[in-house]
Amino acid sequence: MNTLDHNDEMKAYRNTFKVPIIKLDEFSYRHTEDTIIAEYPLSLVLNGKFENTFLCTPTNLKELIIGYLLTKGCITSKEDLISMVIDKENKVVDVNIKDIENINLDYNSINSKSHIYVDHVYEIMESSLNHSKLFKDTGGVHSVAIFEGNKETISYEDVARHNAMDKAIGHCILHNINFDNKAIAVSGRISYEMLLKVAKAKIPIVISKSAPTNLSVELAKKSNITLIGFVRGKRMNIYTHSYRVKI
Repeated sequence: MNTLDHNDEMKAYRNTFKVPIIKLDEFSYRHTEDTIIAEYPLSLVLNGKFENTFLCTPTNLKELIIGYLLTKGCITSKEDLISMVIDKENKVVDVNIKDIENINLDYNSINSKSHIYVDHVYEIMESSLNHSKLFKDTGGVHSVAIFEGNKETISYEDVARHNAMDKAIGHCILHNINFDNKAIAVSGRISYEMLLKVAKAKIPIVISKSAPTNLSVELAKKSNITLIGFVRGKRMNIYTHSYRVKI
């Protein structure tokens, strides 16, 4: 794959902005500043045709695109990419891949024998997803992290939770990291679309501090994914395939 990598240049784009506000409470108000998260529009052109516009945090855009293409079924590995050029001035990424006519929208049942300990679930949610500086500064980002046991492999943040997931998955694809023995931890709600990305990447365990939806639970059942939600303090709900969770 030939890649013109502007990820370093993208760091020049600000993740946050200061805006004037009036801060009001029960007893008073005052003029001050607030820190808000940046939202960066990035258009994807795939094999010469417009594919999608992302509203994202302007970092790790290569990982975002590769994760998106994998979870959309456009590629199965980084070897399917021919070229990627990120044009930061025009906010466009131009990607060419092999065999776009054979997009695979299906997913297979995950046969991983991976497991996770209860204490590791609590540690993951506490250590990885609760200490984000960008979240503390803005309150406006989602976090996604990938773990092996209780050891973090990688974590990413984005203004949109599906972008954060695509970045984490894309990183693993770029670095040849196998998902078979991994868990993915998410700060936000697990929707059907989020769970479908997990199924396409073949990650066997999903952990969230929030709730799943009925469709995501059904998909987790069908695809043999262990879905854990409402991980808060020393509590959790195991929705599907509890055999992977060890005491």
